[in-house]
Amino acid sequence: MTRRQISMVGLSSMTRLMLLSSTSVFSSLSQSIRLSFSSKQNRRSTSSLSMSSKTPLETDCLVIGGGISGSTLAHNLHQSNIPVLLTEARSYLGGNVKSHRTEDGFLWEEGPNSFATQPSIVRIAYELGIADQLVFADESLPPWVNFGGKLHPLPKGQGGKGPAGQLELVFGPNGVLKFGLVGDLLSWPGKIRAGIGAFVAHSPAPENKDETIREWVTRILGEEVFLRCIDPFVSGVYAGNPETLSMRASLSKIARIETYSYDIEWNKGGAIFYGGLARQVELTKERKADPPDAAWPEFEYGNPGSFREGLQTLPNAISERLGQPVGGDFNKDSSLRLNWKLVNLEHSSSNGNYLATYETPDGIQTVSAKTV
Repeated sequence: MTRRQISMVGLSSMTRLMLLSSTSVFSSLSQSIRLSFSSKQNRRSTSSLSMSSKTPLETDCLVIGGGISGSTLAHNLHQSNIPVLLTEARSYLGGNVKSHRTEDGFLWEEGPNSFATQPSIVRIAYELGIADQLVFADESLPPWVNFGGKLHPLPKGQGGKGPAGQLELVFGPNGVLKFGLVGDLLSWPGKIRAGIGAFVAHSPAPENKDETIREWVTRILGEEVFLRCIDPFVSGVYAGNPETLSMRASLSKIARIETYSYDIEWNKGGAIFYGGLARQVELTKERKADPPDAAWPEFEYGNPGSFREGLQTLPNAISERLGQPVGGDFNKDSSLRLNWKLVNLEHSSSNGNYLATYETPDGIQTVSAKTV
């Protein structure tokens, strides 16, 4: 079975139990760095940056790469009044995030097709003034996977919160039990293998090895679950190859569910389902202690989401906020430089700053920054 034979129509709660308790792929890095700067005093605006091939541009923080992580990081720094310069080798922000509207009105995504909704993405959308463009999947409807020329529903709760939601996931009308007994997405050997890993035991993680997403899922739930349930999700959200993506780096909080499983004294085999329940109980407490801002639009944690005009709405809005209109003339006072290709990065021992050298449409340009 090749990856091309499987396409994703939706996302499942069973998948989210194993994969969607991580923070949004879009903003986890940017939010953490934003917090590290939040205690600093307000500083000068980046409008003081001067454009000269002889004199380096100067800024406090240089963000190299305008993919979705770099873009959201730059936004968070800018939102906190920290002088920042974002540079990108391509002519647009967003990296793999590219949305297209066809002449006959259809919207399609060239890269990832959705995000797993978390407070960080809703917060950024609100700050950028595009919260009204957010769209979310209907949590009451099951997701589907196209496999073998047929649509197959995946296990799905009905929007319940915390442990109640997990009971819906197992015993509900679209729950795991029905999926296992009636569904035909997985073969019976595949179902038995997944059931053993989820409810009985699985092999321990290899020592001193950074597992890929495929290796982690296959070790715990079997190869069929990876190929027919997980692979479409990872391709759709990360636009990456789960056979090379690091599980710990891409889905660190999901990988930690295995640790939660082994922490349960009686769960000697590390059955992943019980660790997922323990994590859900903890998440419910965390979310009650730190609820979303009442001004934000309502959302469900982990629910698939996008924007009315596609995911590229987000990096386009960040470009505008940093002072560079999308498709507009170059603004030398903006905090964004497009078509800048990094050719060298040095750390100065004299003043501790970093000196980055770029090939730009206007020739060689250097940037001096305290942090990169």
